[in-house]
Amino acid sequence: MGPSPFARTRPARTLTALVLAGAIGALSACSSNSASSSASGDGAKEIEIGLLAPLTGPSAADGLGMKQGAELAIKQLNEAGGVKGHTFKLNAQDVQGQSNDAVTKGVQALVDDDNVKAVVTGYASTSNFEIDEFAAAGKPYLIGGNTAQTAEIVAKNPSKYPTIWSISPSYDAYGTEPVRLAEVWAEKGLWQPRHKSVFLVRSDNPYSENIADGLVKTFQSEGWTIAGQEKVPFGPVNDWGTVIAKIRKADPDFIINTDYQVSNEASFMQQFLQNPTKSLVFLQYGPNQPQFFELVKSQADGVLFNNLAGMIPSSTYEPAVQLEKDWKAAYGTDVDPQGVMTYVGIKLYAEALSKVGDPDDTAAIGEYIGKSDSQQANGRVVFDPATHLAKQGDDYVPLQSFQFQDEKKVLVAPEAYKDGEFRLPPWMK
Repeated sequence: MGPSPFARTRPARTLTALVLAGAIGALSACSSNSASSSASGDGAKEIEIGLLAPLTGPSAADGLGMKQGAELAIKQLNEAGGVKGHTFKLNAQDVQGQSNDAVTKGVQALVDDDNVKAVVTGYASTSNFEIDEFAAAGKPYLIGGNTAQTAEIVAKNPSKYPTIWSISPSYDAYGTEPVRLAEVWAEKGLWQPRHKSVFLVRSDNPYSENIADGLVKTFQSEGWTIAGQEKVPFGPVNDWGTVIAKIRKADPDFIINTDYQVSNEASFMQQFLQNPTKSLVFLQYGPNQPQFFELVKSQADGVLFNNLAGMIPSSTYEPAVQLEKDWKAAYGTDVDPQGVMTYVGIKLYAEALSKVGDPDDTAAIGEYIGKSDSQQANGRVVFDPATHLAKQGDDYVPLQSFQFQDEKKVLVAPEAYKDGEFRLPPWMK
Protein backbone atom coordinates (compact mmCIF):
# COMPACT_ATOMS: atom_id res chain seq x y z
CA MET A 1 0.00 0.00 0.00
CA GLY A 2 1.59 3.23 -1.12
CA PRO A 3 1.62 6.60 0.64
CA SER A 4 -1.38 8.88 0.37
CA PRO A 5 -1.09 12.04 -1.77
CA PHE A 6 -2.82 14.22 0.85
CA ALA A 7 -1.08 17.22 2.37
CA ARG A 8 0.36 16.42 5.79
CA THR A 9 -0.74 19.61 7.47
CA ARG A 10 -4.10 21.33 7.61
CA PRO A 11 -5.25 24.58 9.26
CA ALA A 12 -6.80 24.27 12.68
CA ARG A 13 -10.52 24.90 12.83
CA THR A 14 -12.50 26.70 15.55
CA LEU A 15 -16.27 26.15 15.59
CA THR A 16 -19.07 26.76 18.06
CA ALA A 17 -18.65 24.60 21.16
CA LEU A 18 -20.89 21.56 21.29
CA VAL A 19 -21.79 20.02 24.61
CA LEU A 20 -22.72 16.37 24.79
CA ALA A 21 -24.73 15.00 27.69
CA GLY A 22 -26.47 11.92 26.35
CA ALA A 23 -26.29 8.24 27.09
CA ILE A 24 -26.64 5.24 24.86
CA GLY A 25 -30.32 4.29 25.01
CA ALA A 26 -32.68 2.55 22.56
CA LEU A 27 -32.01 0.66 19.34
CA SER A 28 -32.62 0.12 15.58
CA ALA A 29 -30.86 1.37 12.46
CA CYS A 30 -30.40 4.67 10.70
CA SER A 31 -29.38 5.65 7.20
CA SER A 32 -25.92 6.66 6.05
CA ASN A 33 -24.76 9.17 3.39
CA SER A 34 -23.08 12.54 3.79
CA ALA A 35 -25.10 15.69 4.40
CA SER A 36 -24.34 19.22 5.54
CA SER A 37 -24.82 20.21 9.16
CA SER A 38 -28.10 21.93 9.94
CA ALA A 39 -28.94 24.18 12.87
CA SER A 40 -31.82 23.14 15.10
CA GLY A 41 -32.44 25.61 17.85
CA ASP A 42 -29.96 27.17 20.30
CA GLY A 43 -27.16 26.51 17.80
CA ALA A 44 -27.58 22.74 17.95
CA LYS A 45 -26.14 20.99 14.91
CA GLU A 46 -26.09 17.61 13.28
CA ILE A 47 -22.69 16.05 13.88
CA GLU A 48 -21.47 13.66 11.22
CA ILE A 49 -19.45 10.59 12.14
CA GLY A 50 -17.49 9.12 9.26
CA LEU A 51 -17.22 5.43 8.51
CA LEU A 52 -14.65 3.71 6.31
CA ALA A 53 -15.84 0.22 5.40
CA PRO A 54 -15.65 -2.34 2.55
CA LEU A 55 -19.34 -2.08 1.72
CA THR A 56 -18.81 -3.82 -1.62
CA GLY A 57 -16.26 -6.36 -2.79
CA PRO A 58 -14.94 -9.56 -1.22
CA SER A 59 -15.15 -8.25 2.36
CA ALA A 60 -18.63 -6.76 2.05
CA ALA A 61 -19.90 -8.97 4.90
CA ASP A 62 -17.44 -7.23 7.22
CA GLY A 63 -18.45 -3.86 5.83
CA LEU A 64 -22.11 -4.52 6.52
CA GLY A 65 -21.29 -5.35 10.13
CA MET A 66 -19.25 -2.15 10.52
CA LYS A 67 -22.11 -0.10 9.11
CA GLN A 68 -24.70 -1.77 11.33
CA GLY A 69 -22.61 -1.20 14.47
CA ALA A 70 -22.17 2.47 13.66
CA GLU A 71 -25.83 2.91 12.77
CA LEU A 72 -26.96 1.28 15.98
CA ALA A 73 -24.76 3.51 18.16
CA ILE A 74 -25.91 6.64 16.34
CA LYS A 75 -29.56 5.65 16.48
CA GLN A 76 -29.29 5.04 20.20
CA LEU A 77 -27.73 8.45 20.77
CA ASN A 78 -30.42 10.17 18.76
CA GLU A 79 -33.32 8.26 20.32
CA ALA A 80 -31.97 9.18 23.75
CA GLY A 81 -32.80 12.77 22.81
CA GLY A 82 -29.57 13.71 21.15
CA VAL A 83 -26.72 15.41 22.94
CA LYS A 84 -27.64 18.80 24.36
CA GLY A 85 -29.93 19.01 21.34
CA HIS A 86 -27.25 17.88 18.91
CA THR A 87 -27.97 14.86 16.75
CA PHE A 88 -25.66 12.50 14.88
CA LYS A 89 -25.56 11.25 11.30
CA LEU A 90 -23.43 8.59 9.63
CA ASN A 91 -21.28 9.45 6.62
CA ALA A 92 -20.28 6.08 5.16
CA GLN A 93 -17.51 5.76 2.60
CA ASP A 94 -16.99 2.50 0.69
CA VAL A 95 -13.35 1.32 0.53
CA GLN A 96 -14.46 -1.56 -1.72
CA GLY A 97 -11.63 -4.09 -2.04
CA GLN A 98 -9.26 -1.99 0.11
CA SER A 99 -7.29 -0.77 -2.89
CA ASN A 100 -5.12 2.30 -2.36
CA ASP A 101 -7.32 4.38 -4.69
CA ALA A 102 -10.59 3.37 -3.02
CA VAL A 103 -9.31 4.04 0.50
CA THR A 104 -7.70 7.31 -0.55
CA LYS A 105 -10.96 8.52 -2.09
CA GLY A 106 -12.95 7.67 1.06
CA VAL A 107 -10.40 9.24 3.40
CA GLN A 108 -10.24 12.42 1.36
CA ALA A 109 -14.02 12.79 1.45
CA LEU A 110 -14.05 12.54 5.24
CA VAL A 111 -10.98 14.72 5.81
CA ASP A 112 -12.32 17.50 3.60
CA ASP A 113 -15.81 17.51 5.13
CA ASP A 114 -15.90 19.99 8.04
CA ASN A 115 -19.13 18.40 9.27
CA VAL A 116 -17.32 15.11 9.98
CA LYS A 117 -16.06 15.32 13.56
CA ALA A 118 -14.80 11.75 14.04
CA VAL A 119 -14.24 8.59 11.98
CA VAL A 120 -14.59 4.93 12.90
CA THR A 121 -13.74 1.68 11.11
CA GLY A 122 -13.20 -2.00 11.66
CA TYR A 123 -10.48 -1.78 9.05
CA ALA A 124 -9.99 0.28 5.90
CA SER A 125 -6.64 -0.26 4.16
CA THR A 126 -4.28 -3.18 4.75
CA SER A 127 -1.43 -0.88 5.86
CA ASN A 128 -3.38 1.77 7.83
CA PHE A 129 -1.69 4.56 5.86
CA GLU A 130 -4.81 6.66 6.44
CA ILE A 131 -3.81 7.14 10.08
CA ASP A 132 -1.41 9.91 9.02
CA GLU A 133 -4.14 11.72 7.12
CA PHE A 134 -6.57 11.80 10.03
CA ALA A 135 -3.82 12.77 12.45
CA ALA A 136 -2.79 15.67 10.19
CA ALA A 137 -6.42 16.74 9.90
CA GLY A 138 -6.83 16.56 13.67
CA LYS A 139 -9.82 14.22 13.43
CA PRO A 140 -10.41 11.45 15.97
CA TYR A 141 -10.00 8.10 14.20
CA LEU A 142 -11.02 4.99 16.14
CA ILE A 143 -9.85 1.92 14.30
CA GLY A 144 -10.27 -1.80 14.81
CA GLY A 145 -8.02 -3.76 12.45
CA ASN A 146 -4.39 -4.27 11.46
CA THR A 147 -2.97 -3.45 14.87
CA ALA A 148 0.62 -4.28 13.93
CA GLN A 149 0.45 -1.52 11.33
CA THR A 150 -1.13 0.92 13.80
CA ALA A 151 1.52 0.21 16.42
CA GLU A 152 4.35 0.56 13.90
CA ILE A 153 3.08 3.95 12.77
CA VAL A 154 2.22 5.38 16.19
CA ALA A 155 5.14 4.03 18.24
CA LYS A 156 7.68 6.12 16.31
CA ASN A 157 6.15 9.29 17.74
CA PRO A 158 2.97 8.78 19.81
CA SER A 159 2.55 12.52 20.41
CA LYS A 160 2.00 12.98 16.67
CA TYR A 161 -1.17 10.87 16.87
CA PRO A 162 -3.24 12.26 19.77
CA THR A 163 -6.54 11.48 18.02
CA ILE A 164 -5.70 7.95 16.79
CA TRP A 165 -6.77 5.02 18.98
CA SER A 166 -7.18 1.31 18.27
CA ILE A 167 -10.16 -0.48 19.82
CA SER A 168 -8.35 -3.75 19.17
CA PRO A 169 -5.24 -4.90 21.03
CA SER A 170 -2.02 -6.24 19.57
CA TYR A 171 -2.49 -9.18 17.23
CA ASP A 172 0.56 -10.90 18.72
CA ALA A 173 -1.73 -13.37 20.48
CA TYR A 174 -3.01 -14.52 17.09
CA GLY A 175 0.50 -15.79 16.46
CA THR A 176 0.75 -17.75 19.71
CA GLU A 177 -2.66 -18.86 21.00
CA PRO A 178 -3.47 -21.63 18.47
CA VAL A 179 -0.13 -23.23 19.30
CA ARG A 180 -0.69 -22.96 23.03
CA LEU A 181 -4.14 -24.47 22.79
CA ALA A 182 -2.90 -27.33 20.60
CA GLU A 183 -0.34 -28.15 23.29
CA VAL A 184 -2.97 -27.92 26.05
CA TRP A 185 -5.39 -30.21 24.22
CA ALA A 186 -2.61 -32.73 23.59
CA GLU A 187 -1.65 -32.68 27.29
CA LYS A 188 -5.29 -33.28 28.23
CA GLY A 189 -5.47 -36.22 25.84
CA LEU A 190 -8.18 -34.57 23.75
CA TRP A 191 -6.14 -35.25 20.62
CA GLN A 192 -2.80 -36.78 19.75
CA PRO A 193 -0.56 -35.22 17.08
CA ARG A 194 1.18 -37.89 15.04
CA HIS A 195 4.22 -35.90 13.95
CA LYS A 196 3.79 -32.43 15.52
CA SER A 197 3.65 -31.00 12.03
CA VAL A 198 1.77 -27.98 10.68
CA PHE A 199 0.97 -26.65 7.22
CA LEU A 200 0.34 -22.90 6.88
CA VAL A 201 -1.57 -21.09 4.14
CA ARG A 202 -1.25 -17.33 3.99
CA SER A 203 -2.62 -14.52 1.83
CA ASP A 204 -0.48 -11.80 0.28
CA ASN A 205 -1.44 -8.96 2.63
CA PRO A 206 0.09 -7.61 5.87
CA TYR A 207 -2.63 -8.90 8.20
CA SER A 208 -2.33 -12.48 7.00
CA GLU A 209 1.45 -12.40 6.66
CA ASN A 210 2.14 -11.02 10.13
CA ILE A 211 -0.07 -13.60 11.83
CA ALA A 212 1.40 -16.45 9.78
CA ASP A 213 4.94 -15.31 10.59
CA GLY A 214 4.10 -15.27 14.29
CA LEU A 215 2.61 -18.75 14.10
CA VAL A 216 5.65 -20.17 12.30
CA LYS A 217 7.95 -18.75 14.94
CA THR A 218 5.84 -20.08 17.81
CA PHE A 219 5.32 -23.54 16.32
CA GLN A 220 9.05 -23.91 15.72
CA SER A 221 9.87 -22.75 19.24
CA GLU A 222 7.59 -25.50 20.57
CA GLY A 223 9.29 -28.21 18.54
CA TRP A 224 6.80 -28.48 15.68
CA THR A 225 7.81 -29.17 12.09
CA ILE A 226 6.62 -26.82 9.37
CA ALA A 227 5.39 -29.38 6.85
CA GLY A 228 4.74 -26.73 4.23
CA GLN A 229 3.68 -23.18 3.49
CA GLU A 230 1.73 -21.68 0.60
CA LYS A 231 0.88 -18.07 -0.24
CA VAL A 232 -2.20 -17.16 -2.25
CA PRO A 233 -2.90 -13.78 -3.89
CA PHE A 234 -4.93 -11.26 -1.90
CA GLY A 235 -8.47 -11.28 -3.26
CA PRO A 236 -10.96 -13.98 -4.29
CA VAL A 237 -9.60 -17.53 -4.40
CA ASN A 238 -12.04 -20.01 -5.89
CA ASP A 239 -9.80 -22.97 -6.70
CA TRP A 240 -7.80 -24.34 -3.78
CA GLY A 241 -6.88 -27.54 -5.61
CA THR A 242 -3.13 -26.98 -5.88
CA VAL A 243 -2.80 -25.88 -2.25
CA ILE A 244 -4.90 -28.75 -0.93
CA ALA A 245 -2.96 -31.28 -3.00
CA LYS A 246 0.23 -30.12 -1.26
CA ILE A 247 -1.51 -30.34 2.12
CA ARG A 248 -2.62 -33.91 1.41
CA LYS A 249 0.89 -34.87 0.40
CA ALA A 250 2.33 -33.35 3.60
CA ASP A 251 -0.43 -34.96 5.77
CA PRO A 252 0.11 -32.52 8.69
CA ASP A 253 -1.37 -32.68 12.18
CA PHE A 254 -2.52 -29.08 12.01
CA ILE A 255 -3.62 -26.87 9.09
CA ILE A 256 -3.81 -23.10 9.51
CA ASN A 257 -5.18 -20.74 6.87
CA THR A 258 -4.73 -17.03 7.64
CA ASP A 259 -6.62 -15.78 4.57
CA TYR A 260 -9.33 -13.95 6.51
CA GLN A 261 -11.79 -13.43 3.64
CA VAL A 262 -14.99 -15.31 4.36
CA SER A 263 -15.75 -16.70 0.90
CA ASN A 264 -12.15 -17.86 0.48
CA GLU A 265 -12.12 -19.76 3.75
CA ALA A 266 -15.53 -21.27 3.04
CA SER A 267 -14.44 -22.60 -0.34
CA PHE A 268 -11.17 -23.84 1.19
CA MET A 269 -13.10 -25.84 3.77
CA GLN A 270 -15.55 -27.27 1.25
CA GLN A 271 -12.75 -28.42 -1.04
CA PHE A 272 -10.62 -29.77 1.82
CA LEU A 273 -13.49 -31.93 3.06
CA GLN A 274 -13.76 -33.71 -0.30
CA ASN A 275 -10.79 -35.79 0.85
CA PRO A 276 -9.63 -34.55 4.28
CA THR A 277 -6.41 -35.36 6.07
CA LYS A 278 -6.44 -36.23 9.77
CA SER A 279 -5.62 -32.67 10.70
CA LEU A 280 -7.03 -30.00 12.94
CA VAL A 281 -8.12 -27.02 10.82
CA PHE A 282 -7.84 -23.44 12.04
CA LEU A 283 -9.16 -20.56 9.91
CA GLN A 284 -8.21 -16.99 10.75
CA TYR A 285 -11.17 -14.75 11.50
CA GLY A 286 -13.54 -15.66 8.62
CA PRO A 287 -15.74 -18.13 10.56
CA ASN A 288 -16.68 -15.32 12.95
CA GLN A 289 -18.87 -13.92 10.19
CA PRO A 290 -22.40 -15.38 9.83
CA GLN A 291 -21.80 -15.62 6.07
CA PHE A 292 -19.23 -18.38 6.65
CA PHE A 293 -21.78 -20.68 8.27
CA GLU A 294 -24.37 -19.79 5.65
CA LEU A 295 -21.95 -21.01 2.98
CA VAL A 296 -20.78 -24.24 4.60
CA LYS A 297 -23.54 -25.22 7.07
CA SER A 298 -22.78 -28.58 8.74
CA GLN A 299 -19.38 -28.71 7.04
CA ALA A 300 -18.28 -26.08 9.54
CA ASP A 301 -18.36 -28.57 12.43
CA GLY A 302 -14.87 -29.02 13.85
CA VAL A 303 -13.41 -25.80 12.44
CA LEU A 304 -11.33 -23.76 14.89
CA PHE A 305 -11.08 -19.96 14.83
CA ASN A 306 -10.56 -17.03 17.17
CA ASN A 307 -11.27 -13.33 17.52
CA LEU A 308 -9.89 -10.25 19.24
CA ALA A 309 -12.53 -7.93 17.83
CA GLY A 310 -15.86 -9.37 18.89
CA MET A 311 -18.21 -9.12 21.79
CA ILE A 312 -17.48 -11.29 24.83
CA PRO A 313 -20.18 -13.98 24.58
CA SER A 314 -20.83 -14.28 28.30
CA SER A 315 -24.27 -14.26 29.93
CA THR A 316 -22.77 -12.58 33.00
CA TYR A 317 -20.97 -9.69 31.26
CA GLU A 318 -23.52 -6.89 31.19
CA PRO A 319 -22.11 -4.67 28.38
CA ALA A 320 -22.15 -7.67 26.03
CA VAL A 321 -25.56 -8.87 27.19
CA GLN A 322 -27.07 -5.43 26.50
CA LEU A 323 -25.46 -5.10 23.08
CA GLU A 324 -26.60 -8.59 22.11
CA LYS A 325 -30.16 -7.71 23.10
CA ASP A 326 -30.10 -4.40 21.23
CA TRP A 327 -28.47 -5.87 18.13
CA LYS A 328 -30.97 -8.73 17.95
CA ALA A 329 -33.85 -6.29 18.22
CA ALA A 330 -32.39 -4.02 15.55
CA TYR A 331 -31.22 -6.59 13.01
CA GLY A 332 -32.54 -9.99 14.03
CA THR A 333 -29.05 -11.53 13.89
CA ASP A 334 -26.12 -12.29 16.16
CA VAL A 335 -23.75 -9.41 16.91
CA ASP A 336 -21.23 -8.89 14.14
CA PRO A 337 -17.63 -8.71 15.41
CA GLN A 338 -16.75 -5.82 13.12
CA GLY A 339 -19.90 -4.05 14.25
CA VAL A 340 -18.65 -4.23 17.82
CA MET A 341 -15.59 -2.20 16.77
CA THR A 342 -17.56 0.66 15.22
CA TYR A 343 -20.20 0.59 17.97
CA VAL A 344 -17.56 0.82 20.72
CA GLY A 345 -15.61 3.45 18.76
CA ILE A 346 -18.61 5.76 18.57
CA LYS A 347 -19.45 5.14 22.21
CA LEU A 348 -15.93 6.06 23.31
CA TYR A 349 -15.98 9.19 21.17
CA ALA A 350 -19.35 10.24 22.60
CA GLU A 351 -18.13 9.73 26.14
CA ALA A 352 -15.05 11.88 25.46
CA LEU A 353 -17.10 14.57 23.76
CA SER A 354 -19.48 14.69 26.72
CA LYS A 355 -16.57 15.58 28.96
CA VAL A 356 -14.71 17.95 26.62
CA GLY A 357 -17.77 19.70 25.19
CA ASP A 358 -16.17 21.21 22.08
CA PRO A 359 -15.91 18.77 19.12
CA ASP A 360 -13.14 20.90 17.64
CA ASP A 361 -10.95 20.55 20.72
CA THR A 362 -9.65 17.31 19.25
CA ALA A 363 -6.49 17.27 21.35
CA ALA A 364 -8.59 17.19 24.52
CA ILE A 365 -10.92 14.57 23.04
CA GLY A 366 -7.98 12.41 22.04
CA GLU A 367 -6.38 12.82 25.47
CA TYR A 368 -9.61 11.80 27.21
CA ILE A 369 -10.00 8.70 25.04
CA GLY A 370 -6.38 7.72 25.60
CA LYS A 371 -6.72 7.94 29.39
CA SER A 372 -10.14 6.31 29.57
CA ASP A 373 -10.77 2.98 31.29
CA SER A 374 -14.17 1.52 30.49
CA GLN A 375 -16.05 -1.74 30.27
CA GLN A 376 -17.20 -2.21 26.69
CA ALA A 377 -18.86 -5.11 24.89
CA ASN A 378 -15.44 -6.40 23.78
CA GLY A 379 -13.92 -6.21 27.26
CA ARG A 380 -12.20 -3.66 29.44
CA VAL A 381 -10.76 -1.06 27.08
CA VAL A 382 -7.60 0.62 28.35
CA PHE A 383 -5.08 2.08 25.90
CA ASP A 384 -1.30 1.66 25.78
CA PRO A 385 0.18 5.19 25.50
CA ALA A 386 3.19 3.87 23.55
CA THR A 387 1.20 2.28 20.71
CA HIS A 388 -2.35 3.62 21.18
CA LEU A 389 -3.61 0.02 21.08
CA ALA A 390 -6.13 -1.35 23.54
CA LYS A 391 -4.47 -3.66 26.05
CA GLN A 392 -4.88 -7.40 25.50
CA GLY A 393 -5.48 -10.09 28.11
CA ASP A 394 -8.19 -11.88 30.04
CA ASP A 395 -8.53 -8.80 32.28
CA TYR A 396 -8.68 -6.41 29.32
CA VAL A 397 -9.70 -7.36 25.75
CA PRO A 398 -9.44 -11.16 25.69
CA LEU A 399 -8.62 -13.37 22.73
CA GLN A 400 -11.61 -15.66 22.26
CA SER A 401 -11.12 -19.11 20.70
CA PHE A 402 -14.04 -20.99 19.17
CA GLN A 403 -14.92 -24.27 17.53
CA PHE A 404 -18.02 -25.08 15.51
CA GLN A 405 -19.82 -27.96 17.19
CA ASP A 406 -23.23 -29.28 16.14
CA GLU A 407 -23.63 -26.25 13.87
CA LYS A 408 -23.03 -23.81 16.73
CA LYS A 409 -20.14 -21.56 17.76
CA VAL A 410 -18.71 -22.88 21.04
CA LEU A 411 -16.27 -20.75 23.04
CA VAL A 412 -13.45 -23.08 24.12
CA ALA A 413 -11.06 -20.47 25.59
CA PRO A 414 -10.26 -18.49 27.69
CA GLU A 415 -11.20 -20.35 30.85
CA ALA A 416 -12.93 -17.33 32.39
CA TYR A 417 -15.55 -17.20 29.66
CA LYS A 418 -15.64 -20.58 27.87
CA ASP A 419 -18.90 -22.48 27.46
CA GLY A 420 -17.55 -25.77 26.11
CA GLU A 421 -14.52 -27.99 25.49
CA PHE A 422 -12.55 -28.71 22.34
CA ARG A 423 -13.39 -31.96 20.62
CA LEU A 424 -12.04 -33.85 17.62
CA PRO A 425 -13.48 -32.71 14.27
CA PRO A 426 -15.85 -35.21 12.63
CA TRP A 427 -13.41 -35.84 9.75
CA MET A 428 -10.80 -37.09 12.25
CA LYS A 429 -13.04 -39.62 14.00
